[in-house]
Amino acid sequence: MAHTAHDNEHGAHPTEKQYWMVFVILVLFTAVEVAWSFMGFEGAVLVVPLLVMMTIKFFLVAGAFMHLYFDLKLLNGRLFTWAFAGAIVLAGAVYAAVIASFRFNI
Repeated sequence: MAHTAHDNEHGAHPTEKQYWMVFVILVLFTAVEVAWSFMGFEGAVLVVPLLVMMTIKFFLVAGAFMHLYFDLKLLNGRLFTWAFAGAIVLAGAVYAAVIASFRFNI
């Protein structure tokens, strides 16, 4: 198979070992999340750690399985990685604003 100039623009792709490492990390985080939800905590003590673990899992999935870790280096960095990071921050801010507008306590 002939390689073209376009092929060289992309960074390296994850190896099978890296996929398995991400898989194991995701399984561990999910197990901790499930266990945490059964520990009987309420309010912010329950929700905040779950949101943190959810965010970490989001970045692992987006980075590894959507190839953002291996993205083209645009604008002297990883353009799509920053776009996803901005999106999760914006989503969290919107979520917090909606919760605050209904005056619910987390």
